[in-house]
Amino acid sequence: MEKNESVFLKKSFVVITGASRGLGRSIALQFAVKFPANSVFVLMARNVEALESVRKDLKTLSPEIFVIVRQYDQGNTDEGYFNGLFDSVLTVNKLSRDDFEQVLIVHNCASTGNIDQTALQLSDAMQVQSYYDINLSGLILLNTSFFSTFSDPSQSRVVVNMTSGASKQPTPSLHLYCAGKAARDMFFKVLDKEEPSIRILTYAPGAVDTEMLRNLETNASSVPLQKLVNGLRQDDKLLTAKEAVANLVEVLEDNTFENAAHVDNYEPQAKPYREKMLKQ
Repeated sequence: MEKNESVFLKKSFVVITGASRGLGRSIALQFAVKFPANSVFVLMARNVEALESVRKDLKTLSPEIFVIVRQYDQGNTDEGYFNGLFDSVLTVNKLSRDDFEQVLIVHNCASTGNIDQTALQLSDAMQVQSYYDINLSGLILLNTSFFSTFSDPSQSRVVVNMTSGASKQPTPSLHLYCAGKAARDMFFKVLDKEEPSIRILTYAPGAVDTEMLRNLETNASSVPLQKLVNGLRQDDKLLTAKEAVANLVEVLEDNTFENAAHVDNYEPQAKPYREKMLKQ
């Protein structure tokens, strides 16, 4: 695929994790109106009822998109849970990998971890392991499953890794989150070196007014971090999920980003607030 060709031009098999709410839901809604008719969307999350609601909205917006709901727990450590997952999706829905000009997976599923504790208060091995099962190990295994099914390098293949400015900026209370996002970003940099035919976007959407951010504003152990988020809110600097995803759509339409590079929608919005926080 040429770097200046929009990713939305081809009939595609599109997977979105964490699609039941927040950014994932908005990604599904905005992507659905961009892809050609008969593209297939696979919406993945734990809450099937919420996914069904997103499916209904997608079909209203874009009736010619085929939408599949798949219950999915990225923290599942059962042996074989990820094996053949997408082969199964294709088979059950009477689809073939050859039906599509392009395949695209959006790794959006994520959590913040133990934000009410400081780094030196992290003492529960099971909690720490669970965090990385969800936010790192599960992502890697799902990604492997996806590209095991879609292994033909002649087919256009795209990954969107939803990251954060926290992957580059150490932030009090976000010890697990910062480390997990940094690890994900580096994983995809390595994938780029090993599989240069895969188009990879690592995208930081900015400070978005989601349930996750509201949790930080209320429960983070770092008071300066709480104040940072509150300051963004008071000054009307928080983005809506719709606004953040609209920028993501522009990036993918333009498609001139360096492969696996960190594309940041955060700096212009929040840099002054972050610098103030770090001085406190």
